[in-house]
Amino acid sequence: MGHYTKEKAISVVTLCAKAYKENLVDKSLLFVCVDKHNSISCIEFTFDSSNFLHLTGLKPKQFIDSYGKEHTLNATEFYNRCTDSKLRFSEFDFASDGTTSLKLDVLPSIINKNLSAKMIGDYNSVNPKLYTEKLVGNISACMGFVKANHTGRYVPNTVLKVDVRNYTAGTLRVIAVFRKSVSDQEYREITYRTKKTDWSKIQLPKEFEYLSSLIE
Repeated sequence: MGHYTKEKAISVVTLCAKAYKENLVDKSLLFVCVDKHNSISCIEFTFDSSNFLHLTGLKPKQFIDSYGKEHTLNATEFYNRCTDSKLRFSEFDFASDGTTSLKLDVLPSIINKNLSAKMIGDYNSVNPKLYTEKLVGNISACMGFVKANHTGRYVPNTVLKVDVRNYTAGTLRVIAVFRKSVSDQEYREITYRTKKTDWSKIQLPKEFEYLSSLIE
């Protein structure tokens, strides 16, 4: 586990916020997965700027703004401070439970166009203090998702420095990832696919059959 000063933390979250903006904000990722019976399923996740704060483990704190008033950054303001390289020491603290360092250790490795994900599963509630629903990741890090009430879409709400297999039930193997803007109707970009899969034997769900041309 790394030791983080506020200066080092700002460096990490600034770098990650810019990568998040470039790769994920206002985007949807579609993961094509296979279970142990070779059954294929597809799961979609959506990202917006307000989700970023939850991934960092940092906690906005009250400070005196330029108008002399007390203020606490909301999630969107925090994200904008990071992308603009303007986050200040006075505007945040570390989580009291020590999880900030764990999140910052792995955040740079998973903020990309496929989350460096090899597996997906339902969170198995092994940690009763953690609330999330789906975990997407690999043997060293994963991102958690919950279903947003206002959209019904899965959105990110945490990052964990764990082996995803130990925190999921019914773990699925990721064999391909597609990306699109939220406003687009169809996926037109493939960001990951396994090399050992015989794609001629893969039958995608009907609504995503059009993606076969991108895979082959």
